[in-house]
Amino acid sequence: MRAIARFAHRCVRSRVAWVLVCLHASWFLLAIANMSPPAPWLGEFLDRGGWSSATLFAGRPFHFHYESMVRKLLVLVDFPSMLAALPIGSLISPLMSAVHAGSFIGSYVGALIELVTASCQWLAVGFAVDRRLESRPWGTSVLRPVNKYFFAVVTIVLVLTVVAVPLINKRSQERGFQHGAISFH
Repeated sequence: MRAIARFAHRCVRSRVAWVLVCLHASWFLLAIANMSPPAPWLGEFLDRGGWSSATLFAGRPFHFHYESMVRKLLVLVDFPSMLAALPIGSLISPLMSAVHAGSFIGSYVGALIELVTASCQWLAVGFAVDRRLESRPWGTSVLRPVNKYFFAVVTIVLVLTVVAVPLINKRSQERGFQHGAISFH
């Protein structure tokens, strides 16, 4: 258990890891904003026992086949963390039922769990990259600017995300439901 705590502590101290986490979080939020608009009606339909070839993710209809390449790639790179999120979701599911949170609200909880587990994944990947760069003679020339401009890079990524997400989300709202071939039964 101590080894895990020590590893987590070292991951959290890596600036390369935090840059990757910020880039991933930005990608995650932009990909969600680019999806169809939130669909509470789909959540109600599923809660009443309806069947659909799509599911909900962050309140939006999700069908892998019809998603953008950016979203598909995000699903693929986050797949290990998605597997790690399954037990967490299973533990939270009874609580969601107890408070009568339906599929729509549950999809936001699931997205949050996925973002947190993916952030842990990218902290570990970033730490591994950091360690690898430290062990190479040329790696310090890469790490030096990351360490020097860390706060500037993180700030720029976060500001651009805060600006871009509402703009992309507005465009998605205007386009409306984007998955006409999804079946409902």
